Amino acid sequence: MPKDFNAETYVVDGNLADTLTWLCHHQDCFDSFQYDAITQELKVHHANGADIIRVGMFLNAKYVVLITSL
Repeated sequence: MPKDFNAETYVVDGNLADTLTWLCHHQDCFDSFQYDAITQELKVHHANGADIIRVGMFLNAKYVVLITSL
């Protein structure tokens, strides 16, 4: 089943490229992101602060603010 990168919600899986693609489709809900190749951590900076994005997290781009949860 193909992923809908335009959907307002997304569940992070082990595929970093898909997560980055979803984030790029929702650039209005965060300020920036950075990836540390050594620790393999993706950090997203948004209006509510910054979150390290991990597998299994639920991302929500509703209301033009990135909301993350486990």
